[in-house]
Amino acid sequence: MKRSLRSVWRLAALTLLVALLPGTLLASGRLVLRQQPTPEPATDWARVQAAGKIVFGTAADYPPFEFYNSNFELDGFDIALARAIGEKLGVAVEFNDFAFDGLINAVQLGNVDAAIGAISVTPNRQMVVDFTNLYYIGNSVALATTSFTPTITSAADLAGMRIGAERGTTYQAWAQETLVEAGLIAQDDLVLYSTPSEIVRDLRNGTIDVGLMGELTAELAVNRSPELQIVGRQFNQQQFAIAAGKGSSVIEPLNQALIALQSDGTFAELVERYLQLNPNSVTPDEDVAVVENVPPTETVTPAPTQCIDSMAFVADLNYDDKNMTAPPIMAPGQDFVKSWRVLNNGTCDWTPDYVLAYVNGNRIEASMGGSVVPVGRTVKPGDMIDLSVSLRAPQVYGAFQGFWQMRNTLGQYFGEVVWVGIQVPDPNPPAPPPPPPTQDINPNLRVDNNYIASGQCTTIRWDVDNVSAVYFIDGGNQQGVAGHDARNVCPGGTTTYTLRVVDRNGASHDFSITINVSGAPDYSINFWADNTNLDGGQCTRLRWDVRNVQAVYLDGEGVAGVSDREVCPGSARTYTLQVIKYDGSQDARQVTINVNNPPPPPAQPPVIRRFSVSSNQIGRGQCLNFEWRTDNTKGVNLLRNGGAVVAGGPGNGSAQDCPDAVGLYEYKLVAYGVGQTEQGLTVNVIGPQPR
Repeated sequence: MKRSLRSVWRLAALTLLVALLPGTLLASGRLVLRQQPTPEPATDWARVQAAGKIVFGTAADYPPFEFYNSNFELDGFDIALARAIGEKLGVAVEFNDFAFDGLINAVQLGNVDAAIGAISVTPNRQMVVDFTNLYYIGNSVALATTSFTPTITSAADLAGMRIGAERGTTYQAWAQETLVEAGLIAQDDLVLYSTPSEIVRDLRNGTIDVGLMGELTAELAVNRSPELQIVGRQFNQQQFAIAAGKGSSVIEPLNQALIALQSDGTFAELVERYLQLNPNSVTPDEDVAVVENVPPTETVTPAPTQCIDSMAFVADLNYDDKNMTAPPIMAPGQDFVKSWRVLNNGTCDWTPDYVLAYVNGNRIEASMGGSVVPVGRTVKPGDMIDLSVSLRAPQVYGAFQGFWQMRNTLGQYFGEVVWVGIQVPDPNPPAPPPPPPTQDINPNLRVDNNYIASGQCTTIRWDVDNVSAVYFIDGGNQQGVAGHDARNVCPGGTTTYTLRVVDRNGASHDFSITINVSGAPDYSINFWADNTNLDGGQCTRLRWDVRNVQAVYLDGEGVAGVSDREVCPGSARTYTLQVIKYDGSQDARQVTINVNNPPPPPAQPPVIRRFSVSSNQIGRGQCLNFEWRTDNTKGVNLLRNGGAVVAGGPGNGSAQDCPDAVGLYEYKLVAYGVGQTEQGLTVNVIGPQPR
């Protein structure tokens, strides 16, 4: 039912409604705000007020709702909406970027105050978290390439196709229930991804036939890629809301803030700016608006053995890009090792075969050749671990930001996102524009004595008028000075000093003067390693002692003149120590570490490629034929209602089972190796029961 704009505002003005509900792309109704009973104050909202900030978890891989913009900053409709909510609540807003699979986990564990990230309200999620009232209603679409000719009007039209969906989303749940369990596609024809961009990539290269995602995200992909098209709409409705912990007292303030944003027009402005839709046609009817949260007493208590995976970023151990404001500069093809310190802030042990894996980046080259990094040992809840990945800078120039996420043995991603950011300079930068006309400047730069002995001092003087600024530069130190000024200097060796003058047009002019020092000690470089021959997995220390130079760099990173560093190369590697002498010239030394018997690649978790049954419905007395295909598997168990049909079977095989009673049977294939994974099927046996 479509409601008039006047009736909506009347309801809001009377404060009969409580939740802000932006967004259906179906133009199916208007925003409705319904008020629920005000809960008793609880400690979590009081904690937010005391801290003066609210921490939102998000998953910044879903434009136009949340993404990193060209300035490497969080942006999108959800991000802007959360910031506006913070203004209404009178608190600062902070964001933590998570793997979408682990976003609800972060809320359950209290790692964030709330989560906003195109999160659909589902019964399963309502058992473990609470939701605000809906703020967006949209629909799934089917995305394909322009060479795809069928039109998808129902689930049956997807039969026999290879379908892509984002892991942990309602798109996956819909495809599993409607396509796989209905027998329209095989289990291994449902391909799961970490981000929508990966779905787009595999559509282009032909790995999958159709990708399922939200309508706005798909339309954005079509606008960016002319070879894509939307081939079907209105599969299953998406209902987005903000999530918080069970019984959380932040729900009511969030709902009240959403009302205020609708009332003052802020919400309408955000819809137009980010979603490019008419605000009068993007909100649901009042009966759809309110989310009835399940009381904590009615939720299902997890089994004692069930635990929750989570990870928190602690620190960049090297190559800190300062949140992409100052990414380290790399030469094209330069090898380097990026290291992070992370914390297991969940309730599960991380086993040695948990991994840190690359998921996406701002450019196709942002993976920088990195491979998955096994944890390599058991990490208990509350413990920290340092993880390192060997990378190579792209051969093309630009700024690169690659995102990495933790993954457990079931292939599920979780925890905060970490990234590596670098910059490869343009070898042929565009020529600068010609400088504007400048005035004739002569600072009369001079020195009392151009030639001094080691340990002596002298004075540099200058005089200049009618300019904007003057700077005295000594090595890397630049200081603002007066137009008529002097500096006493005591160089340890022959040194060149610079006076930088900025004229009234803003142009800079550098004037240099050199002081020659006789008897100055020459520079020295010593660079060595404790051990230059290692076995795989071993480490050694690089050591250096450099004297009487301006600067020292280890593989491009500025370091102290006398220091050391532990290195653990995975293969043979050469390290370079470069120095800049006082006269500006350069020198370098190299040490090569040879690695014998590098460790074998980490074992991969088992994967079920196919698990199928001859029929999902048979008559009593008939038999079923099962077939399976797996990878990285030591063996499989085929279970019927928890009992073994096949125990310790081969990774690729088949089996027959003849259930002797009418009813529903749950079959499960459990593949084990380094960890285990499983898939299930349901079979209905029909026919009269015996007397």
